[in-house]
Amino acid sequence: MSLIDGVYTDLEKPLLYIHILAGFVSLGTAYLLLFLKKGDKRHKKYGMYYVYGMSTIFVTAIPLSMMGVVQPFLFAIAIFSFYFAFAGYRQAKVRTGARENVDKALTLLMFIAGVLLFLNAAGLINYGFYGQFEGMNTISIIFGIGCMYITAYDLNRYRKTDKPNFYDRTNTHLNLMLAGTIAATTAFISTIELFPQEWMNWAMPNVFLVPVIVYFSRRELAKKAQ
Repeated sequence: MSLIDGVYTDLEKPLLYIHILAGFVSLGTAYLLLFLKKGDKRHKKYGMYYVYGMSTIFVTAIPLSMMGVVQPFLFAIAIFSFYFAFAGYRQAKVRTGARENVDKALTLLMFIAGVLLFLNAAGLINYGFYGQFEGMNTISIIFGIGCMYITAYDLNRYRKTDKPNFYDRTNTHLNLMLAGTIAATTAFISTIELFPQEWMNWAMPNVFLVPVIVYFSRRELAKKAQ
């Protein structure tokens, strides 16, 4: 019995409810944070709600992706989303650059996610919960390349010993948190099938939210140049 055929085990159902609730908490706080002043008490408070929600999504997705038919694609996407939220939190908290063992473990998780996604694209493992449609290979490759790019970026960052510039660090924090928002939004939209074409459910969050990342990133880096 599994999520795929609509039949739930006793453990799957409560995990799924927690997973869905955490998703609503994460998305709600993520979009609320866009309108709160960065750095104040409310921003920090709701930012932690976002991190807690994304962490809960990840923790519940692990068993959900392995019950019944193993669903490596769901597992990889859960890692992808969690990385952005927790790595973004670490960039805000650790002023020396977030290069500790927990950060390296995050990078390893992202590398594993990339491998799983490439295996998906090669057809060596099942797609699982999100189903299979024309273009899923392309999506897996794009997400996989993203995972490997982030892995390489982190490995290069770990080689540095100097303390990062404040605005570079806050810009990285901003980009990671918003990327996590895109990942969570994509998972939500693809689950409820908001758009008539499956590829649109995966593409539209990026179309609408990547410009938001670019806008806020440029605004943050402009402060550095002042």
